Amino acid sequence: MKRNWSVVKVLGYVILGIGAIALTNTNTKQTQANQPEPVTETTTPYSRSRHIITLTINQLDELKVTEGQRINPGDIISDRTSTKAKLLAKKERLETAIAQASLPLNQLKTVPIPKFQTELAALKQAQFNLDVIVREIDNFDSSLHFKDPFYSSVFESEKIQELADLKRRELEASINVEKAIARLDEAKLNYQKQQYEHSLKVSDYQTSLQKQQEQINSLQTQLDKVDEELETLVSVYSPYRGKVRRVKILGQSERDINVEVTLDVRGGR
Repeated sequence: MKRNWSVVKVLGYVILGIGAIALTNTNTKQTQANQPEPVTETTTPYSRSRHIITLTINQLDELKVTEGQRINPGDIISDRTSTKAKLLAKKERLETAIAQASLPLNQLKTVPIPKFQTELAALKQAQFNLDVIVREIDNFDSSLHFKDPFYSSVFESEKIQELADLKRRELEASINVEKAIARLDEAKLNYQKQQYEHSLKVSDYQTSLQKQQEQINSLQTQLDKVDEELETLVSVYSPYRGKVRRVKILGQSERDINVEVTLDVRGGR
């Protein structure tokens, strides 16, 4: 009896142990079932690229960005407003100067061809008066009775006196003819002088025309250059969102400053 009872106790312990192990396994499975599964976080990295913008400005204050500045699409990188205003003012001045330079010069008047009517009439009259006196003297010699001047002066003193008056009048008439010829020559000389002075004025006029055209051409060239500069004046806007990595001055030629702006462009989320 005691032996059987010992066997029963051993069997009981074995059954209790198996039950405890089963219960332990059951609790473990339930505990594991109640715990959440681990979560894996997926991060999409930002993709980076660089975009280089090369632009030309006249003044450094036309550059509207600095290194390290964050910008968005449409933000102004360079603005040429001040330069454009100066060019428009210069264009207006040039257009005014061209309009003034294009005004016609005073036209030269031609020198009228003189007919010397007054001088020729005076000469003709003086010559006529002289011819009349000469004919009177010729006729008067035939009326003297004495051919010898001594007898004529003694016996025909009145006629001799009258002849002397005619000789004096002949001299005066001859002088008047010479004066009339001198006045005619002077009038002709004055006409030649006027022609010469007019030729000088014509030369000066042609020189002025040439200088005027050269001035207009020079002003027009400057105006064309201003128009070309105005056409190239545009504001530069950022095409991307990102950060200004670097602003580099490439160089300067005359009035233009060449600038390179490097953007760190961000994409992704």
